[in-house]
Amino acid sequence: MKKIIIISLLLSFTSLLKAEVLIIDRVKQAQSSDIPSKGMSMNQIISQFGEPHSKSIAVGNPPITKWSYNKYTVYFEKQWVISSVINKSSSNEKGPKPINN
Repeated sequence: MKKIIIISLLLSFTSLLKAEVLIIDRVKQAQSSDIPSKGMSMNQIISQFGEPHSKSIAVGNPPITKWSYNKYTVYFEKQWVISSVINKSSSNEKGPKPINN
């Protein structure tokens, strides 16, 4: 009887681990050609990836701009990519906590 309980507990613990989706897993799977690379220009991004769903206005000095796509967000300094970040695919995906301003 003890063996059955232990096995049941182990199986339920294993299923809990598999249920948690980590954003880092998707980042590892993403190919460098799937998201914009550092140093690309805004024109290159539009040419290769199309228009973003939204664009923020430039903020700060140097001006930083954010373009949002379905699967990733691109950050620019002036007209050059400084970073591309994979977006969460669902609310239950674990990833970086949002910055509260």
